Amino acid sequence: MPIQMDTYFKSRWTHKRGADGNIMFAILAAGYGKRMEPLTVHHLPKPMFPIGGSVPISEMWVRKAVECGVSEISMNLAVLGETIRNYYGRGARFGADIRFVEEHAPSGTLGGVCKQALGADAKRVLDREETIPFGAFQGSTIIVPSGDIVTNFSSDLIERMYDIHKRKGSAFTMLLTPIPWEQRAEFGTVELENPETMQGPISVSGRIRKFIEKDPNSPSNLNNASVYMIEMDLLRMLDPLRTEASVAIEAPFYDFGKHVFSAMLGELDYVRLPKDAVLWGIQYDGLWFDVGRKQDYLEVNRICMDGGVDIVLPYERFPWGYLGNNASVDFSEVNIVPPVIIGHDCVIEDKAVLGPHAVIGDGWTVESGARITNSVLWKTYAFTKDEGSLIPREERKALVPNVVKRGTVMDESIVVGGSIEEDILGKTVDVLEDGRLEMRSIDWVPGGPRI
Repeated sequence: MPIQMDTYFKSRWTHKRGADGNIMFAILAAGYGKRMEPLTVHHLPKPMFPIGGSVPISEMWVRKAVECGVSEISMNLAVLGETIRNYYGRGARFGADIRFVEEHAPSGTLGGVCKQALGADAKRVLDREETIPFGAFQGSTIIVPSGDIVTNFSSDLIERMYDIHKRKGSAFTMLLTPIPWEQRAEFGTVELENPETMQGPISVSGRIRKFIEKDPNSPSNLNNASVYMIEMDLLRMLDPLRTEASVAIEAPFYDFGKHVFSAMLGELDYVRLPKDAVLWGIQYDGLWFDVGRKQDYLEVNRICMDGGVDIVLPYERFPWGYLGNNASVDFSEVNIVPPVIIGHDCVIEDKAVLGPHAVIGDGWTVESGARITNSVLWKTYAFTKDEGSLIPREERKALVPNVVKRGTVMDESIVVGGSIEEDILGKTVDVLEDGRLEMRSIDWVPGGPRI
């Protein structure tokens, strides 16, 4: 029998506002994650990267949706999409109904949202695109977070954003966060018209009058935080205008930052939209993290261990950190430098040194005298072969035991698994299909364009 969620959903703000069925979450989860290679090649897509040793980034958004009272959730899938589908299933254990859109070719942020919202009614830009196996959303508003954003933007603040979005008659509302001025070249920034100052974590609200895409000389440091509220009427207007996601075509129209915002501001000469299609922005001053680089991933885990991320980990909490079930640790013989996370079924031998900021994923053995600081060790995940088939997690565990050998030193590293027999300093450690390890500098990024 399905989980009975009626009482829970009646207590949520969407029900109290009479918005039941009018709101859907469409999570963008199809990015390639090129800067996160080699981690994203065979193991996990970026929205599935674990925070605190266990919780995928995208799960935080699924939980926020349900906390709002929204059960209708979708995700678009591309790279390692089967990993996402297998983890969530239909979403029943979260109290959600999750649907998936397979993207065999990139369609941009606009395409990803239109396909999720409009379903089978969405424009087929390429002949090889499959028909989406569900119909258009029948409600009015789509909430669109990027599946690789970590933030404390809670369900209460989502309600406040929704209130502003509706009150201002906005067609598209964008969450904004202030960034260091020296990072303007990395993010799209906006200028607001007659901004209104507010109290609380949402501190400013205003109509967007200018969007500046990744300009180091932008006059603003208000960053597009990749969390949106979009009216279905606007998506129905934009979808027929969509093009292939390629810079090689004439008059491309597939990306929010590159095309849609400019069109809404009347600055895209080949697309004209009604002037009443309002583009609005609200500034959020709380925790926001774009996990775009491997160093960012380490940093957000550090913040999590320091208590800065609103997240519930499946481990028991102690003053020094977290401890999983069936972990073998003699705390009188192991040196713990808080904070530390030790996952389920770990074995930590005497005289090992853990921390600060060490995440030991489920199932690891850390031998005597090993020292691990400022690093994340993943539990074992399924392995996706180049042709797309999966090697199950249990087979990988049998092939590749996860152990940090006696006396090994590890710092500022991300480790997929394996038998670590040498010092690992500032590296990613990948495990290949045959169990061999491949190590690269944590700063390494593959050549070629980002997807």
